[in-house]
Parts: sequence; structure tokens; C-alpha cells
Amino acid sequence: MITTEAFATIMVYGLITSLVYALFAEGFSLIFGVARMIDAAYGLWYAAAAYMAYALVTVYNVNVFVTFFATIAALFSAGFVYYWAVLRRIKEHIEMIMTTFLIALVIQNLIVLLFTNFPWSTPAVLPGSTVVFGVSVFNQQLSAAVAAAGLLVLLWFLIYRTKVGLAIRGVAQDLDAAVCVGIKPQQTMALVLGLSTALAGLASLLVTPQSTITPVMGWPMLTLAFAIVVLGGLGDYRGTLIAAFVIGYVEIAVQNLVSPLYAGAASLIAVLLTLWIRPRGIFGKSVEH
Repeated sequence: MITTEAFATIMVYGLITSLVYALFAEGFSLIFGVARMIDAAYGLWYAAAAYMAYALVTVYNVNVFVTFFATIAALFSAGFVYYWAVLRRIKEHIEMIMTTFLIALVIQNLIVLLFTNFPWSTPAVLPGSTVVFGVSVFNQQLSAAVAAAGLLVLLWFLIYRTKVGLAIRGVAQDLDAAVCVGIKPQQTMALVLGLSTALAGLASLLVTPQSTITPVMGWPMLTLAFAIVVLGGLGDYRGTLIAAFVIGYVEIAVQNLVSPLYAGAASLIAVLLTLWIRPRGIFGKSVEH
């Protein structure tokens, strides 16, 4: 029997977790949906953002807001250059996975070289807590959820209500037709890579304050993003959003009702069960063109 307190905890923390998961996974979904690429380095951009922000704030005493925008600008620029310098030259999926995996290892080793292999604690930007529906929530977590929700709305608006979004959807749906109507696919894909790495950085900056950062923190996040995107349907915004909520609530429910040790396994089981019923995910369509 679930108590009222446990139910409230699951509802509140499930929402917070799901929103952040959705923001992070939408970037991975964009890469696959538009560029048809599986970026094995995606989780390491999450780690890189955390360490960059940590260095700017704690080592160089840079203002928190300046750090936030500088980190996101750096991540966007890195993704843009990453596409032009590396990804656009690769055509085969196996070569893509191997190359991006090696880049991920390079990024991880650079982090170890600069910051050592020890975990670092990051201070909260918004200390204190607030009671929400009878559940005490850290202000840092609450602000992360609100910011993630706002950013998801902005991302939806960008994709579905702007000319840039129209170009992105055009390239995702039919590359040849997009070229015929004047869309430049290479520039669009470079923009998507910049946007996706920026989303990874945003998710990192929202959740890593008041937590511990490590050089390997990106790998579980990569697994999470892959599970969400596969569950939701490769490249689908709605499916990714709903899948993030499924996995987020499953993890929080298992943490509170069973044990935190089984949370990750439970979410993967949920993915497998869904794919057994619907192999292309919740809103997935065929990726063959």
C-alpha cells in the first residue's frame, strides 16, 4: 500500500527528474532525427559543461550568470565545429560510433588531465528548500525543473514555429526535397549539432550544482538518453518527451518503493517491455527513406 507521503514524493520528484531527462534526451533525439547520427560522445558534453562551469565559478570566481551563458556558448560552438571538422566526413554508422566513442574518451582523458580523477563537489546556486505539496524540495532542484520546462517549450517553438525549425524538420523528413526548396542541409545539420550539445550543457548546468561531478558522469547519461530516444521513437519530439516521463517516474517510483539500487534496471526493463509491444517506440516511424 502506497502512503500519501510516498505518492506525493513520487509525483513531485518524478516530475522534476522527468523534465531534466527530457531536456537532455531531446538533444540526442535531434542528432538522430535530423542528421541520422549516433553520437557516442553526447554524454561527455554533459560532463564537459559541468567541469567548465566548475572551473569558472570556483577557480576563476566568474559570476554565475556569466558562467552559465559562457558555458552554453562554448558548448554550442563546440558542437558546430564538431560537425564540420569530424561528423560531416563520416558516412557509415559503424565508423560514426567508433569515431565518436574515441572522441568521448579523448574528452574524458582531458578532464582527468585538467581536474584529476577525483570527484568534485559543486556548490548550490540557489541554497535552501521549499515545500511543494507537502514534499521538501531543494530550491536548486525546483529551479532546474522550472527552467527545463521553459526550455522545452522554447525548443518546441523553435522546431515547430520558426523557419529554422522548418528547415530542421525538412532535412529530417526528406533530404533531397529539402535541397530542392533551397534548404542547405550541411548548415542545418551543423546547427542541430550545436543545438544538441548546448542542450546537453543546459541539462548539466541545471542539475550538477549541489552535487558531485566526476570524469565518467557522462556515460550513464548517454545510456539514459539512448534508452529514452529508443523508447520514444527515434527522432520524435513528442515521443522523447513522453518516454522521458515514463523513465523518470519509473526510476523515482522504484527508488522510493523498492530500492535505489534497482532504479536503473527498472527503467531499462520498462524500455524493453514497451519495445516488445511496439518495436519502433511510442511514436516511432520507420527510419528507412
